[in-house]
Amino acid sequence: MKLAEEEYKALEAIVGAEYITREPVILDTYNQVWGNVFFFDEKHSVRPAAVLLPANTAEISEVIKVCNKYGILFKPFSSGFEYLSLSLANTRGILLDLKRMNRILEIDAKNMRAVVEPYVSVYRLQLEAARHGLYTGRIGVGYSAGVIAAECCHHGCQHTMVFTSGYGRNTLGVEWVLPTGEILNMGSGESGGDLFSADGPGFSLRGILRGRTGANGGHGVVTKASVKLYPWYGPPQWEQTRKPGEPPSFGQLERVPDGYRVFVPSFKDLDATLEVSEELCRAEILYAFGIGIIGTAQMQEGNDEEWAMIQQMMQKGNQSFDPASGISVANSVVCVIGGRSAGELEYKEKCLRVITGKYGGSFSEQFNEPGALARAFADIIWSNGVNLRATGDFLPSSSSPDGSPAMLKKLALEEAEVKRRYEESGAFLSMGGGRMVSWRPEEHLSIGAQGISTAQYDPYDPASLAAAREFIDKLFDPRSPFNRYGVPSRGGCLQIEPVTHIHQNWGRLYDNYDVYLRKIKKMLDPNTVADWTAFIPPEYPDYAKDGDYVLPSYGKEEEI
Repeated sequence: MKLAEEEYKALEAIVGAEYITREPVILDTYNQVWGNVFFFDEKHSVRPAAVLLPANTAEISEVIKVCNKYGILFKPFSSGFEYLSLSLANTRGILLDLKRMNRILEIDAKNMRAVVEPYVSVYRLQLEAARHGLYTGRIGVGYSAGVIAAECCHHGCQHTMVFTSGYGRNTLGVEWVLPTGEILNMGSGESGGDLFSADGPGFSLRGILRGRTGANGGHGVVTKASVKLYPWYGPPQWEQTRKPGEPPSFGQLERVPDGYRVFVPSFKDLDATLEVSEELCRAEILYAFGIGIIGTAQMQEGNDEEWAMIQQMMQKGNQSFDPASGISVANSVVCVIGGRSAGELEYKEKCLRVITGKYGGSFSEQFNEPGALARAFADIIWSNGVNLRATGDFLPSSSSPDGSPAMLKKLALEEAEVKRRYEESGAFLSMGGGRMVSWRPEEHLSIGAQGISTAQYDPYDPASLAAAREFIDKLFDPRSPFNRYGVPSRGGCLQIEPVTHIHQNWGRLYDNYDVYLRKIKKMLDPNTVADWTAFIPPEYPDYAKDGDYVLPSYGKEEEI
């Protein structure tokens, strides 16, 4: 639905004609991302009525006031990597592309914090912070993810949580434009001070800001955030080199940087892997840690080369991704330790070897030669983010709720059996009949882990797409064999609520949390102008049901 001329001109007057568009050819570049076919039946999600590139907080505030005046939906985004960052409930909505707000406003080395705008990426902050001997945690989705998106608005899980924490615990203050257009400074910023504490004066709003997995733009725009930084033991800058004639993707560190050591031990089975993981994480000696995803292989130049490599692995009957297959990638862990002195590193290595030896760990040459360790370090510290190259799409896992490693193992193996049937039928990519499971420990593996059970499918193959939906419906249905432990989409952050109805189906099983979440939405957004597709509506629309279960609603409610 097009905006009326009066509405468009009101928005144009705020940002300027150069920074607003309604040209279809440009609008369509904003709604083509992975996951669209799965949720919306086609390559495009709902086309926005306009896209704006605001320059500052004041412009965003004025834009939102116009949205309230005319009843226009808005949604902000930074990198726009995931489908939920660009989805809109209907075509009477605009996208706020925040790429002009790209400044690192401050790096306070003494107090170990940084103040950034929305388009500052995690990797860019890592580069700048390293010059001061500081580091911000690696985000699972990849190095191009926005710092503010990870810390304030979205899931924010990472392999470095054993050292840097995560899930918004590093947020020290924000400047937040509410869905009414009002500007809120949380914590110490409200009294005009620096953004050094998000709590007080008065009650804390951090839980309302993001909770477990964030509102994904559903309750306003975070225009500035102060985030905690941690020690960086490596060099102030680094270079990835390659041999003459090699593609850029073969560039890598020559060795693990001084100040760090990397180890990739393997274990006999998944039980031993999870038991040693618990003990390693809780020993508080690790800088980064990953289970079942080791990143020691080289990345191929392009998708064709990557696919050729995968086919070779499939022809060999590769079982390295099967958690029940003995010593393998799935039963291996990446351990990174860091320290300011040789003595500190020696002590941590000694502890690590004692713990891994207790569980029969071995260090295969394939995973522990210098080049492999350097690649593993780069992947786990900075992230390569190549998950989608094989098929162009993948499904999130159910094995992501808070809980014990034993519970996560139970979920992963049950889910493996369901997924294996689709692989055997040819609907999902199969690595020789095996499966990949990886866990990113939450904190010290004390409150659970964010698990990835990757089901890779072809969204343009009708049979594969149908199987993918059938598979995810089993995981998302509270009546399934996974029961209440099948909390999907990493705790409810990768859902499209009007399609998969996560909050509506699961809220009543968990103390009716969704009732309170909808009250918060209604309080902050009385006119429902902040798009809620990746958050929650103030009131649930009337969807088809099977008893109390709201059935999936794949497709778009409005045609482009």
